[in-house]
Amino acid sequence: MEQYEQLSADELKAHLENLDAEKQALARALEARQQQEKRELADEIKGMITERGYDAEEITGLVLGRKRRNGKAADTNAGYARYADPDNPNNTYLRGRLPNWLVEKMSANGYDPRSAEHRAQFKEQHLVKVAA
Repeated sequence: MEQYEQLSADELKAHLENLDAEKQALARALEARQQQEKRELADEIKGMITERGYDAEEITGLVLGRKRRNGKAADTNAGYARYADPDNPNNTYLRGRLPNWLVEKMSANGYDPRSAEHRAQFKEQHLVKVAA
């Protein structure tokens, strides 16, 4: 502290501004270094996975705990019917938020997508049930 006692208010203010600028530069350098280290770690892990003959997406799914289609997590939708668009079988709907293709098709046929009754009628009359 003794080194600052001899400085004027303007000098102290300038010194503080320099320290703030240096702190910001250090924060940016730290962020850049952390991102670089993350990329290096990811590359290292990818290398280990491919070196052992596995698919990286398969392993990351296991690491991240994503739901597996053949595991218990897939059974959560087992009680729900899957519907397909007869005009385009690639358009399917299981449950949840209505996909855009379904909203557009309902509106074009005079149904209100916000109405549960209209949704149920439309699914029964205009869609095809498919195996889940």
